[in-house]
Amino acid sequence: MHQIIDKKSMSAIVGQPGAAGRSGRASAAAIAGVLAALALPLHAQTSSEVQVSTVSFGDIEFDWGRDGVNCPTCNFGQGNTRFNWTDQTHHLWVGHVDPATGALNPPAGNNELVDTYAYFWKSWGNGPEWAFSTQGGQVISQLVYSRYQTGLKKSGFVEAAFATQVSSSQWSAQGLPGNTGNGTSGSGSTILPEASQCNSDPSSFALFHNLATPAQSYWEPVSSTAGTLPTVTPFGGYDNGIGERWVPCTHQLLFQGSAPPDSKGIVYQQVFWYDTDTNVVQQLTSSSYGKHTAFMFEAPDFNHNYIFFTITNHLEIDVYEQTGVLVNGAPKFTIVNQIRSPDSTEPYINSPEPFIHCTPTCVTYIFMTLSPTSDAQNGHIIPNGVAVAALNPATPFFKILVPASALPAAQRLDPEYFITAHGPYLYYSIGTVETATKPFHVLGLYYSDVGLGAPSGPCVGSSAQGGLRPGC
Repeated sequence: MHQIIDKKSMSAIVGQPGAAGRSGRASAAAIAGVLAALALPLHAQTSSEVQVSTVSFGDIEFDWGRDGVNCPTCNFGQGNTRFNWTDQTHHLWVGHVDPATGALNPPAGNNELVDTYAYFWKSWGNGPEWAFSTQGGQVISQLVYSRYQTGLKKSGFVEAAFATQVSSSQWSAQGLPGNTGNGTSGSGSTILPEASQCNSDPSSFALFHNLATPAQSYWEPVSSTAGTLPTVTPFGGYDNGIGERWVPCTHQLLFQGSAPPDSKGIVYQQVFWYDTDTNVVQQLTSSSYGKHTAFMFEAPDFNHNYIFFTITNHLEIDVYEQTGVLVNGAPKFTIVNQIRSPDSTEPYINSPEPFIHCTPTCVTYIFMTLSPTSDAQNGHIIPNGVAVAALNPATPFFKILVPASALPAAQRLDPEYFITAHGPYLYYSIGTVETATKPFHVLGLYYSDVGLGAPSGPCVGSSAQGGLRPGC
């Protein structure tokens, strides 16, 4: 239905400032420019961390107010400056954020009780996700998540589920119609739904998978409308089951999966594209390194072309720009930028996600964690830091907000952005690292001011995950 196409002529792409190396890797000059911009003293780049709660939220996601547009009348007057989280007793909560100060109100984050049958985020490796759409002339914020069936907490069955707000104080929760289970544990269970987040869509879509071997993936509308059925994807069994992301305001998505063996018989995780309308799958990357995480979206600072980024070998941010369309209708991409940590003592990148910030010129950024080892996230003994970088080689920028070497030694987990009235803040949990004498201990939720300035201009509210606002 929505086709990704090259929005500019080839001559316009080649002539774009900072667009050197369109035919292959970014040019040496472009990379040198990036490295020169990174040569700032690291201690001068450190920001302060502000504690907003002592609660161990674990895994939170922000409502669409994260993009700098506060709608206090939305969602039956509960607004859109909110976040979701699950506790260990199966409660799914929605907490509120003060968009002016960035504070949680209250710090406990227990404003709205959504469900009492939600799996704790650690059970399957990811918590609830937001789903956005316009229904009845209003933007609504739904949630998708892994859920016990009502009354069957001891059965071991899991259903990919969604919750819809029905009043200022009540939510309605149910399994997605595509669940194939019958209330017993095993392959019929479905888990980890990932929803599209385009405010203008008449319905959000969710991708989820079952527990069969190999696993099978499905997608369907986030709806209880009679006749709603799941569609089986053609890539079940080789995607990684947790890295799927919808391309904003399209029927397409990106995922990471096992590519066919290379000439040496080695299998690497690569980035793939899938169109739900045509059922076409296309592998987009092929280098001899594993890819981790990928997001595709229309980037205002890349001549409004589509771009995607991925992390190669946990050491490099590779940025690709669309330069055409393949014969099967899939987009054709060329690598245009490669970004590494400016600090050789913390070169490893994890947990990257994009955001767009307008002041009023719109720039595409990603945030991430940095660490000294590749396995820092496989346990709680290695400290890490947080950083933000711009993706366009024409505007090189890499800011380490807090270095991994900051004392006391700590881990910073699951960063998420929220654009306040003062500008983007990066929120994350902080925990003291585990030692021989002290266990890992979460101190609570903190934020760092990214330092990009207050949002301004008509495009505030545009999102790399939710899509650009009309006219942007």
